[in-house]
Amino acid sequence: MTDSAIADFRRREYPEFDAVFLNSASYGLLPRSTTDAVTSLTRRRNRPLGVPDAEPGAALRRARRAAGRLLDVPSREIALVPNTTFGIQLAANLVGAGPPGRIVVSAGEFPANVLPWLALESRGFTVDVVALREDRPDEDAMVARLSSGDVRAVSISAVQYASGVRADLARMGAACRRAGALFVVDAIQALGTVPLAPRELGIDVLATGGQKWLLAPWGSGFAWVAPHRWEHLPPPVVSWLAVEGGTSYTTRNGYALDYLGDARRFEPATLGVQDYLGLAVSLETLLELGLERIRAHHLAVQRPLVEWAEGREGVRLVTPVEEARRGGIVALDTRDPEGALRALENAGVRAAVRDGFLRFAPHVYVSVDEMERTVEVLDAWMVGD
Repeated sequence: MTDSAIADFRRREYPEFDAVFLNSASYGLLPRSTTDAVTSLTRRRNRPLGVPDAEPGAALRRARRAAGRLLDVPSREIALVPNTTFGIQLAANLVGAGPPGRIVVSAGEFPANVLPWLALESRGFTVDVVALREDRPDEDAMVARLSSGDVRAVSISAVQYASGVRADLARMGAACRRAGALFVVDAIQALGTVPLAPRELGIDVLATGGQKWLLAPWGSGFAWVAPHRWEHLPPPVVSWLAVEGGTSYTTRNGYALDYLGDARRFEPATLGVQDYLGLAVSLETLLELGLERIRAHHLAVQRPLVEWAEGREGVRLVTPVEEARRGGIVALDTRDPEGALRALENAGVRAAVRDGFLRFAPHVYVSVDEMERTVEVLDAWMVGD
């Protein structure tokens, strides 16, 4: 049974639905309110008086406020960035500004959370890629590496993109604090599916794109850097918008490099206003619906698939059964994931294969009934394969 508020949300925001979309871990579907806002701004820009001078800045402030609400932090601590990679690069710059040491990551990570760290090897850093244990990040081994005393950073995805395993961020954050290591989190597969408060979890840098579970346009995202780290982090781009008086077009401040006292100092100069307006509207829409309600819906929709996989011969549930270690993704190990994917597509179901696993990523626009029908398609394929 789908929550009535969720059902109303789907009818209002997704009036034209022609398939079962279980691929939100690749990209989320834009709500109608988001597409309306973005389209309106873009169309008005065609007219000489269509966009008031104050509107672009107001849209960006709106996005920072919404992101701050999502993370339970002040909006001044939010930097609008184009993607997760940009945010992870902020963390790599912070670590790279200090003495060489070791950086700990897990095997199975998405490249955006590994490549910026590998680039530091040319400057004397060592990147330890900890092997997976039973398809999960080996958090015990990652924490144990901290005892060496030379680990400068630990970087992990809040939810793994292929397996759907949710990290124990509180445990890892506490371990990093004790060891004096930077704790970095790639949150793109978590935000919009599970609550995430970086201050409470001991996170130093959090990065995300908005195009997946946050249902925002491509090229929109944000980062949070713990304020006590700001003075040690050189801005990644020396931007005219990152300095005091940068937006004053009538009275310039000369060429003084006086960085702003908020996270805008980390932003990459001129931003795609229409995309961040879309981010703002999508975040506000999700926040209005309620993160707890969304989480409950995800678990309810996942349940038919999880229960079927647990009892079906020839299928292995890769994602943890424990709800606390699960985000929005459910991954299955089958003998022919590509064949299963084709069968699903023929039945009007969009899923994905990642790292050899059949990956399902249902969001607020998927009902329990639709997941039950998806399970029927899978079961029929297993019988006929």
